[in-house]
Amino acid sequence: MSSKERHSETTWANGLFDCCSPGGLCFKTTFCPCITYGKTQHRMKHGNLNDYSCCNFSCVIFACLAHCGLTCIPTTMQRGDIREKHGLEGGCFGDFCKSCWCNCCVLIQNEKELAQREALLKGSSEPYRPNPGMVYSDAGAH
Repeated sequence: MSSKERHSETTWANGLFDCCSPGGLCFKTTFCPCITYGKTQHRMKHGNLNDYSCCNFSCVIFACLAHCGLTCIPTTMQRGDIREKHGLEGGCFGDFCKSCWCNCCVLIQNEKELAQREALLKGSSEPYRPNPGMVYSDAGAH
């Protein structure tokens, strides 16, 4: 295995600041991050979204910690678990810093990482791709 192949296996599939796409996930995570956290925890535990409920135990715990301003703790732990499970680059200190300053971005990156890996396990050969957005044609412009 070449160093380039090894590097691509250990890097996150989506960048930390690729958090605006898909828009629905971005919107949901911005205004109700506990749902995204709970969904990602369910994926971690079960490997899929079978029997998933948006108001699960993980969601409730995250919401309670949010009232105390402590969401960086479960987010750091979740990110560390994902890194360890999939052999991704990074470390605990970096996870903590990112979770403190960019919590929504971390939650979105975590969810997208596991969703993509779940899709690959189901046999989809195509990785997750963000929506390219609207494209305007020049056909009517004169």
